[in-house]
Amino acid sequence: MTLHRIIRRSISTADKQSQLAQFLKQEKDVTSTVYRGTLFELQTLASLEQNTGMSLQHVGGKSDGGIDLRGHWFNDIHILVQCKNIKGGCTPEHIRQLMGTTVISSNKRTKTIGILSTISHRHFTRDVLSHFNASSIPLGLATVQDTNLKSLMFNRKAQAFLNGLTISSQFDSEGNESVYIDISSSLTEKKSK
Repeated sequence: MTLHRIIRRSISTADKQSQLAQFLKQEKDVTSTVYRGTLFELQTLASLEQNTGMSLQHVGGKSDGGIDLRGHWFNDIHILVQCKNIKGGCTPEHIRQLMGTTVISSNKRTKTIGILSTISHRHFTRDVLSHFNASSIPLGLATVQDTNLKSLMFNRKAQAFLNGLTISSQFDSEGNESVYIDISSSLTEKKSK
C-alpha cells in the first residue's frame, strides 16, 4: 500500500498572501487591464502554492518574455506559468504561445512544465484541449477563481514527470468544489534525493 499525502507550504503561502494583500492596498485604477492582470497573476500564484506545494515567484511585467510565474515543484521540475485573465477564454494560439515559451525557457537537462492559468468561469474549448493534448511539450491547464484552484490538468508528456500524482475534485457540505492533490511517497522521495 502506497502512502499518500498533501504537501503544504504554509510559510511561503503566507508570504504570497501578504504580497497579494499589499497589492490590494495600493491605490490603483482597478478597471485597468494591468491591474486586473497583475491581480490574477498574484491570485494564481497563491492558489498554486497553497494547493499544490509549488514554489513560485511572480515575474510578470512588460518584459516578462511571456512568463508570469516561475519556480519549481518537487525540486527537480521547473514550472513556468502564463496567466490569462481574458473575457473570451483561451484559444489554441495561447497554447502555441505557451509551448514556444516553455521550449525557449527550458533546456534538455531540466524537466520543465508550462502551465496556462485562466479564470474559472471559462471552460477550455475542444480546440484548446486538442492542441493541449497533442503537444509533445509538457503542459498544464489551470482554472483559478480568486485564490481558489478550481481545476488543474496535465497532458501526457507532463504526466510522465508526475507519476504518482493524483488530482481530483472534492465537494464540501454546501456543494462547493475544490481541487484535491494527492502525492505518493515515490514523488516526494524524488524530491528529497
